[in-house]
Amino acid sequence: PIAVTVDAPETLARFRELVERGLDAGDVVRELKAVGGDLKSVRLALTGRERGPELRAVIAALPRDELLRRSLG
Repeated sequence: PIAVTVDAPETLARFRELVERGLDAGDVVRELKAVGGDLKSVRLALTGRERGPELRAVIAALPRDELLRRSLG
């Protein structure tokens, strides 16, 4: 991904918690939506882009370690 700065620390922290708990991609997206998480920021952190494939598909495609690394910014 392209290196970007994402200003959504609460959302990214919650995203990391969910990934570390082992939730599947659909559950991660559902949980983030339920708490009003900034899904655009998650996509930007993971892909370096504001638009692209469905976020659930991106999360499912990347290994856990890579999800965690990219969400640290």
